[in-house]
Amino acid sequence: MSAATSRKPFAYPDEGEAGMELPEHLDEEEQEKLIAQLEEEDEKRDTFFKRIFLTIPLVSATAFLPPLFSASSIRGRLSSFLSISSLLCTAYTLFRQPETKRGRKWMYTHEPPGPLLQYGLYLNGGLSLLIALNASMVDDKSMGHDGFGLLCLLPI
Repeated sequence: MSAATSRKPFAYPDEGEAGMELPEHLDEEEQEKLIAQLEEEDEKRDTFFKRIFLTIPLVSATAFLPPLFSASSIRGRLSSFLSISSLLCTAYTLFRQPETKRGRKWMYTHEPPGPLLQYGLYLNGGLSLLIALNASMVDDKSMGHDGFGLLCLLPI
């Protein structure tokens, strides 16, 4: 019973403590500058994360290069080739992904998507399904190295 009485009620932090100290009133010119600055920062941040997420499938594709050349069976080489193709298709989709509507202006380029971008997601899904089925039936010794079945699950 005494523990319930010793609790302190929640208090909202003061506006000055939050770290974002903005003047109470901004005129139109200051608002436009602030909006332009925030849009620029947002665009830089989006570009940075797009590059980071683009490197993930590209770096992952390098794991399939040794099995592509050293696998003792056609099935192992085909699995490596399909995995590399799936990861490259993922990287291309990320690279060509159109921007969306933000704030006050459209950043979307009004170009019609090409057939690879339009149907690439479905093709990549089919490739991933084939790779997953192949990984469930893989014999590691004939594919080049131990753990190749688990490596084939990487593009999924």
